[in-house]
This record gives sequence, C-alpha cells and structure tokens, in this order.
Amino acid sequence: MDVVQESSTFLSITKDAKVLLDMLLVKVKSVVNIARAMNMHSDLIKLELFVEKTERDVTLSHEVAEMLKLACYDAERVIDKYEIWSLKNQLLPSSTSSKVRGLIFSGRLNPFAYRNRMCLEIRKLIKILDKIGDFEEKIELVELDHTNCYIILQSGFDSTRTRVSVHYSGVVGRDTDRHTVIEELLNEATLFVYPIVGVGGIGKTTLAKFVYNDPRIVSHFQLLLWVHVSRVFKVEEVLEQIVNSVREDLLCEKLDMIELKNLVHETLYGKNYLIVLDDVWNEDPLKWDELKKLLMVGACGSKILVTTRKKEVASIMGTVPAYCLKGLLRQDSLTLFLNKAFEHDQEVLYPELVDIALMLVHKCEGNPLLLMIVGSSLRKKTERWEWEIVNNHSGWNSNQNDEISSALRVSYKQLSSNLKVCLAYCSIFPKGCVIEIDKLIQLWVAEGLISKSNESEDLEHVAIQHYRELLSRSFFQDVEEYRSVYTSICTMHDLVHDLALSAAGVEFCTVNSHIQNISDEVRHVAFSDYDLSGKELPTSLVSNQALRTISFSINGVGPMSTMFVEDCIARFMQLRVLDISDSCFDELSSSVGELKYLRYLDVSSNGSIKELPDSINKLLSLQTLRVSHCPQLEGLPKDIGNLISLRHLFITTKQACFPDKAIGCLSSLRSLCIHSCNNLVSLSEGLQYLTSLRTLAIISCPRLTFFPSAMKHLTALENLLIIDCKELTLLEWQDIEGLRMLRSLVIGGLPELESKDVHCLGNLQMLVLAGLPELVTLPRWLEGSSATLQYLRVERCLNFAALPKWLENLTALEKLEISKCRKSFSLPKGMSCLTNLKVLKIDN
Repeated sequence: MDVVQESSTFLSITKDAKVLLDMLLVKVKSVVNIARAMNMHSDLIKLELFVEKTERDVTLSHEVAEMLKLACYDAERVIDKYEIWSLKNQLLPSSTSSKVRGLIFSGRLNPFAYRNRMCLEIRKLIKILDKIGDFEEKIELVELDHTNCYIILQSGFDSTRTRVSVHYSGVVGRDTDRHTVIEELLNEATLFVYPIVGVGGIGKTTLAKFVYNDPRIVSHFQLLLWVHVSRVFKVEEVLEQIVNSVREDLLCEKLDMIELKNLVHETLYGKNYLIVLDDVWNEDPLKWDELKKLLMVGACGSKILVTTRKKEVASIMGTVPAYCLKGLLRQDSLTLFLNKAFEHDQEVLYPELVDIALMLVHKCEGNPLLLMIVGSSLRKKTERWEWEIVNNHSGWNSNQNDEISSALRVSYKQLSSNLKVCLAYCSIFPKGCVIEIDKLIQLWVAEGLISKSNESEDLEHVAIQHYRELLSRSFFQDVEEYRSVYTSICTMHDLVHDLALSAAGVEFCTVNSHIQNISDEVRHVAFSDYDLSGKELPTSLVSNQALRTISFSINGVGPMSTMFVEDCIARFMQLRVLDISDSCFDELSSSVGELKYLRYLDVSSNGSIKELPDSINKLLSLQTLRVSHCPQLEGLPKDIGNLISLRHLFITTKQACFPDKAIGCLSSLRSLCIHSCNNLVSLSEGLQYLTSLRTLAIISCPRLTFFPSAMKHLTALENLLIIDCKELTLLEWQDIEGLRMLRSLVIGGLPELESKDVHCLGNLQMLVLAGLPELVTLPRWLEGSSATLQYLRVERCLNFAALPKWLENLTALEKLEISKCRKSFSLPKGMSCLTNLKVLKIDN
C-alpha cells in the first residue's frame, strides 16, 4: 500500500490525514453494515467502493484533513442514531411498564419514516466521501525515502514509610549518583533541604526513589514520607498527603487548615524523618516559607529531598547546594536502550542493529526517558529497514519551537492511528495525576476510540491491549496493581503528557479562570481552577452544541452549584462523557435523561445526593454508571434494568438488598463494584443472569454474611475482589468453585479464611491476601494454581509466620511480595525451584 510522505511538522490527531482516514474507514465499515441491514442497496455499493479504493490506495495529503474530520463526525452520527433505534427496539418487548415505555419511546419514529431519515444521513455522508475521492485523484503518489530476580529485604527498627515502588532491575547507570546523594543525607547532622535538579526525563524521580528505598536510608530514618507536589503549589494539599501517609484512618479533606497543621506537627515533631517533595515547580518563596515552618519540627538530622526541573526552585528551597543530575554515560545509555529494544541478551543475534542503536542513543543525549521510549518503539522489530526508518526519520531534524523533543516526536509517529488517538485522549487528565486504569479503559470505550475487528471481540479487551502496548513503549509508568488492594493505577511522565496535549490539538481544552476564549472546535472539556460555585458557564462555551466530554474531577473538586450542572446538561445534548464526581449537589436534574448519546456518567463521591432521577432509565446508550461513595443515596432507580447497554456499575446505597429483577436485567454488565453498602445483607439472586460479568468487587459491606448460590453461574468471571466484609466468612468455598475462569482473586479484611482444598482455580494468575488476622501461612488450595499463578502478595497479615514448603511447586510465579507482616520467618529451601521468579520483595 502506498503512503503519503511523512512531514517533519508535528500534527495533532485532528490535522493528521493518516489518523483521520484510519478512523474514518472503521466508521464507514460500520455504516456499510447499517446500509446492508436496512437494504439500502444503491448506497451500500457506493460505501463499499469507497472502502475498497481507500484500503487499496492511500494517496491523501494533510490538506484534506478537514474533510476527513467532517466525514468522521457524519459517520459517527449515522452510527449513533442507528444504535439508539436498535436499542429502543430491543427493549420494547421486555419493558412491561407502560409508564417506562411511554417515557422512553415518546415521539418514536415508525420504521418507514426512520429508514427515510437514515437514507438522508447516509447520502449526506456519501457526498463528503465523494469529495474526498475527487481530491485523491489530484494527488500524486509519494513513497517514503527509506534512506533478573532481585531481592529487597527491608529491616531495622519499626519505621513508618510511604510505599514507593521502583524497579531496580530497570535502573541503569545511577549507582554513583545514588551513593553521592545518600552520603549527603546520612553524613550531615543538621536538618537541611537538598534539591536534585535536572531536565525533564533525566531521572530525578527515579533517583529519588532509588535513594528512598535504599536499606541504609530505611534503617537510618524513623519516618519516611513521599509527597508528589502538583504544579499549582498548595500548602494544604502537601499537608494532607503527609497526614494521609501516616494516618490511613483519617479523611483529610474534611479537616480545616488548623487541624491539618496540628496533625502534621504531631506526626513530625521530634522524629528523625526524610520527606521527598517530588516534582516541585513553585517559585514563590512565601509559599515555601509557609510550608517550611511547618516541616522544620523534626529531630536534628531530618532531611527534605526535593526534585525539580528549575534551578530557581532549587535556589529558593535548598539550604545546601543542589545536586545537578546529568545524562547517562554513552555505555549506560546503550545498555538501557538495548534492554528496551530486545528481549534478554537477544541483541547479540543482531549486531547490525546494534550499530544503528549507537546512532539512536547519540540522538537521545543520555536522557533515560527518551532512551526507553525510542528503544521500546523498536521492540520485536528485527529487520534493518525497520530500524533505519526510525533513525532516518525527518522528525530528528525538526526545528519546531516547542517543548516536545525530537525523540518523542519520532516515537509517537511509530504508533498506529488507534494508539495515537488513545494517547491524545490522556491529555484530559491533569498533569502529574494518578490514572485509574479501569477508568481510562471505560473512557476510551465510551468516547468511541476503540474498535473491534470482529464481533466476537470484547471492546474492553481491545482497549486493554492498547493500554499494554502504550505501557510497553514507556508512555505510561509507575504501574501499581491493586494499589490500596482494589484498584490498579499508573501515571504519565510530564514530557509524555506534553506530547499528548500536542497530539490532542484544538479539540481538547482545560478550562480555568484565566481562559477567556474557547474555540468552537473544542469537543472535550475539563474544568480546573474554575469558580465552580458560580452559576454561569464560560460565555465562549455556551454556544458549542457539539461538546462530547465534560469533566469536573480535577484535584478532587467537583461543581458545587446545582444550576451549573443543570445548565451543562441542558445545553450540551451531544455529550458522551459527563464526570461530575466529587460534587456536593443534592439532586441530579431529571433532564439528564435527555442525553441520549451519553455513555459514561460519574456522580461518585457526592456526600449529599439522595436519589437518582427515574429519567436515568432513558439512557439506553449508557455503558458506565459510577455512583459509589454516595453514602446518602437511598437506592437505585426501580427500572434500572432498562439500561441494557450498561457494562460497568459502581454503587453505594443504603439498600439492604438489590431487587433481583433490576440487577438480573443488566445482561451486558462486565464489571460490578458494590462499595460501602453498610446496610447490605445479601446479594441479588439476579446475579445468575450476568453471564458476561468479568469483574465483581464487594468492598466494605459490613453486614453481608453470605454469597448467593447464583455465584456459581458467573462462568465468565475473571476478577473477584472481596474486601473488608467483617461478617463474611468463606467457609463454604463451593460458593466460588464454579468460577473456573477466575484469573485474579483479592481477599482482604475477612475474619476467617479456611484452608479447604479447592480445585476450581486452575486459571488463577494473581492472588492478593490482605488484612487477614487469622492467616498463618498460605492456603493449601493455592497449590492447585501451581502452573498458572504469576503474582502473589501477602499484606498486613499480622500472624503470617511461614511460607509453606510446597511454595516450590508454584513454578509459574514471577513476583512474590510480603508486606507489613510483622512476624519473622525464613524462606523455604525450595526457592531455587522458582526459576521464573523476577521479583521477591519483603518489607517491614
């Protein structure tokens, strides 16, 4: 297939013809299926011709990008309208309530009128496709010029520390830097502030983690705390992180500043501490002085380690000269690059590629982040020409005046179109924030960024593959699986976030108090540092009828005004995503039911809302509903079973039980999270109808005593989490014996865990056991997963005292972590049999 010449100019996804054409092809193929289903023969022929010609012969330049973008929107409009019509027809026979039928189907078109309307929509699309085809023929073809297992044993006295993970096996060339910084921290008896300064991606945070986790540091300091400082420097947020690190029982957002200051003083006073303030940008000395006075209450010898890109910050904060972190030496750079580009020691098989690697390493100038991203982009590529395309790419010579490095540009351009779009969408998250991986997957799907090649594929599984591919290329980092036991998270480096912002282009916008004019091309809006107590939307946003995304969940602060939310709902009828979490309004407008394209709704963490409007049952396209951490919510709407597209449900209610019919009708559910339902005594027998359910999480339900017999019917279940259910005892393991597809199991905070033989877990890959006071050793039934178990974590089990001799039978085990289990024990002699083990981590 011929391709257009690569431009050295960095193009956003809304200006890149190749990305837009790939997106358009996926959508037009869906329209082809619609035309076929509705017997639109003449239109079908034209659509199929466009697909056939375009797949065979791509000759578009970037000048045609605007037409492609319009065609994408038109195709999406056709698909959305057809899906809604299909959903209405699907629900009609099963809806027994005449009131509900009237609510949903009022004004419903008859099939003939609907077909005529769809014909008009499809022919409008075909006219644009014809124009694109005419433009193609005028453009000449142009071809591209192809010119180890590690052990961390942390001991010493009973210190308190924030857990910070870093994979030492991937750290190259920083031993000298680590020893230098550690010597400074240990040798000086006075309390001082020590800055580490360096350019973005040079490894400041990695070095700080390397130091923070060093056994010499852990044994020397009584208290170790890690604080990520946001770009908007707020003393209150830093204090909250300090207190939360030590006092897990407190909700700091409910404390005022005086209470926070007192708690910080109580936490630090007289203790020999090390605090890491990571990624500081604040240049206001007054703000730093305010924080410093509160921190300087520790014992003599306490230290504050600061990482920053800016020398000005170092000079303001530092009480000793800063440590200037340089790039890696040439040989260390090559080692890191080859580690990312090849499987273990495979580079010796490709000496001609190592020669090219040396040239690429030189272009990365010793920057570890760039070395990892460029190296990862070449993993699994073993042909010389594939490497030469990257080495000779015009992006290396780009003179664009912005902050995106050439190495990032080149690596980005190696991504497929669907990965570019997914990466660009991540710009909706604030820089430096923790990203919940499940939420990211659900947003990608809701926004229509994920397409499947055949009907048997699951959208979430495709999205997870996209995430893993971006992770393998180092665009995501700091992955923590089941952090706080029940959620997996990751982060994105600031430089990568800058790349995502550039890739997103004009369609994405973060609205704050300084923004006056918002482009009418904007489709996705995140509110940040905006007066959410006000009642008026920004004037330049009011007339935008095409908005797809509104998100208020920035820094954990949502809208405070009910009228503000109502105005958003009333004006932006094309919304796909509405995230109004962390709000405090007590009523959600019934007009939310008019958002017929809405696929993602998040009203979680609202302490005031008492009920959801019945009109929510009209949202037939809704895929994700998050209403967890809403302690005043009385219950779910009676006819929630009408949400036949719902795939993910997160709930907190006052109900003692869920209606069987309501839950059982949600046959599309992939994940169900029941969180902090304090009155819940039993689960619905309707669970047996959730045959597509992949993830079930039951968290903090203190009155729940047993599982329904319906559990055994969840044959597709892959992930089961049971946490902090104080009355639930898993004595009858047959409750989950039918779950033969189970891959991950998290059990925490239960009064008893019987070691009964269970033979159903033959596919288990991950097991987390946390907060089990009666657990002394691993349950015997785990041996049944010896051929599949890859990750095992035991955490906060205070009586855990032994690893069993049969541990040697878990031959697939790659990672074993034992954390905060106070009793000492020895490793069994058969550990050498665990030949796949890469990580063994034991702390506290």
